[in-house]
Amino acid sequence: MTTTATKNDIPDMTSILRRGSEDVPLSSIEGPDLASAAISEAGTYPPVRLPSRIPGGLKGVTDDLERHARDWRNTYRMLEHQRPLLEAAEIERDRLHDTLSRIVPRVHDANRGLVASMEMAKKGDFSGDLSGQFARSLTALDELEGIAEALTSNLLQMRATWEQYARTVIRAQKQRDELKPGMA
Repeated sequence: MTTTATKNDIPDMTSILRRGSEDVPLSSIEGPDLASAAISEAGTYPPVRLPSRIPGGLKGVTDDLERHARDWRNTYRMLEHQRPLLEAAEIERDRLHDTLSRIVPRVHDANRGLVASMEMAKKGDFSGDLSGQFARSLTALDELEGIAEALTSNLLQMRATWEQYARTVIRAQKQRDELKPGMA
């Protein structure tokens, strides 16, 4: 004799969760509900009580979770994109400061040579190649001006990159803080 279970013979998940699993024998549950009932029947977890209403329904919950996951992924991507830009700007800053430290002594040396040649010329001795000293001093100052412009540009780039990175970190912190109340 073949017996066929009808829909009325098998309790639905809502009735299982509302009544508790002790009222429903495992043999009457089929499919994915079997695993959750087994956990409840074993006493590992207390029976889950469903809320009387879920705003937006299950689709609303799914949509919210997808939106939050997308926001987290985007924040992570922004941090991963901005970090190398900031690191590159810092490396460039260090390189420019090394160049500056090499140029400044040349500017001082060129100035000393120019001052010495000018003092000799004031005393009537024009053997000091005054024209060449002016040219060396101008070249050194041009190099100093170029490195100063590059440092200024680098500083502005680093500031903008740092501010973007900091805003993204603050955004990530806010997202993390939003999760904390729900995790408790």
